[in-house]
Amino acid sequence: MTYCNKCGKKNDDDAHYCTKCGNYLTKTSSWENDIEKFAEDFGKKAEQFGKRIEKKAKEFTKRMEESSESKTKHCLHCNAELDHDANFCCICGKKIE
Repeated sequence: MTYCNKCGKKNDDDAHYCTKCGNYLTKTSSWENDIEKFAEDFGKKAEQFGKRIEKKAKEFTKRMEESSESKTKHCLHCNAELDHDANFCCICGKKIE
């Protein structure tokens, strides 16, 4: 059955015009068109949201990198204070991970 987009009357599948109001019957109903439009709008909004999240993540990563570069490290083995770019401990000689 095909429903009229204008008045809602049920019509036969092979009908081209509504038997109640004379409206031309389209192959897709208005709710199907609405769903497609909403899905497209949702996709656009999700893409915009993703771009905003990506931008914020990059800003956060940059701040964290800047923050970690300015702070000193500590050796996990002997707790000695180390330069931020140290690869080995200056006290115990262990590799910094």
